[in-house]
Amino acid sequence: MSFVQIWRKEKWRITFLVAFLSISASMTACFWFRQPPLSAAAIAPRMNSAVDAVIAARKADIASISDVPFGDIKTINVLVLGIDSRKEGNEKHCDAIHMVSMNVQDWTMKVTSVPRGTYAYIPPGTYAENEYYLANACAFAGLDYGIEQIERVVGVRADYVVSVGFSQALGILRALELPTTESLQWLRHRQSYSIGDPQRSQNQAVFMKDVGLRMFQGGGIPDVLLRMLYSFVDTDMDYATAKTLYDGFRLNGIADRPDDVTLTMKPHYDVREIHFDPTQATAQIDALVAKLQGRLSRFDLSNKTVEEIQAELVKYLENSLKTGDDFATIFDEKLWLQVEETGTRESLEYRFIEYHVRSLSSSDHDAAIQYVADYILEKQTQGMLVWEQKGRVLLEKLVGE
Repeated sequence: MSFVQIWRKEKWRITFLVAFLSISASMTACFWFRQPPLSAAAIAPRMNSAVDAVIAARKADIASISDVPFGDIKTINVLVLGIDSRKEGNEKHCDAIHMVSMNVQDWTMKVTSVPRGTYAYIPPGTYAENEYYLANACAFAGLDYGIEQIERVVGVRADYVVSVGFSQALGILRALELPTTESLQWLRHRQSYSIGDPQRSQNQAVFMKDVGLRMFQGGGIPDVLLRMLYSFVDTDMDYATAKTLYDGFRLNGIADRPDDVTLTMKPHYDVREIHFDPTQATAQIDALVAKLQGRLSRFDLSNKTVEEIQAELVKYLENSLKTGDDFATIFDEKLWLQVEETGTRESLEYRFIEYHVRSLSSSDHDAAIQYVADYILEKQTQGMLVWEQKGRVLLEKLVGE
């Protein structure tokens, strides 16, 4: 489904408004003429459904206008980190580092990128001196320590931190209908550039700017899609603040002011501005890879095929559902998003969510209901009617408990 098709779904607002006005008019007429009110079934038969009521309430909550006051604050600094958190390793490296400084008075933005290989002191441990760089500071000394070192390099403190793991990045790319494999290859690639890692960091910033501006075009993206994207990241920023920032930049026309989104790098490197073209993704990646023919060592290549790696991943996820092993980690990182085959991925996601909400329901029933409602809205937005229906069945059971 294209962005245009998603935006067309905003027509539900008009439908909702008409229905609301009709119901309000009916209730007003009943009051003035002292007639018994119409039954809910006569006004809107589907409103008899508790599931529909929950979903409608959740959609209205997501769509509600956020207006978080910033007071005298001029700039909000958000540290965006791409975390290497695939199942192969326990250490989480800061593979992408970008400080996004948002001026909430003139609604401009500056992205300061820091190459992952930038030197950072790390307390002594079981690693070599040549491993003293920012990505490893996060992994070896902990994320909080790594953030402190990043703030030293950039020269500002982060007001909020947004981290995105490997799996979540795939989910964001799919939600925005970008090619997953090629986009990640582009964002992670460095070997073809003579300057290496700094150019990769610059490419990531350019990609973020291009995709971000696209999200602000026209009337912006639907509220449900914005909430879905928010759910893919780990952050200490609440959703109301995130939505206020998004609405502020959209309403102040940032999409028409691309020059007001500036890119810089610390330490400074002479890098180029190279754009990723989703419509020519395969050709663009092939051109990069062609430059590496005969240059990479055999240790840079895996002896396993993509099919073998995917089979191992699915087996690992299936085992977790059976035994409960690593369930919390898998669920937090949404590891099923790494599964390429759509049917298998959607089935695994539903089963993990079903397992999670059954457990959550015993301690926080309302939170479990809200979680499934969000899942249903997500599948509506993606046009996955089969999984939307399965979510509705699950929600109906929860509501009836």
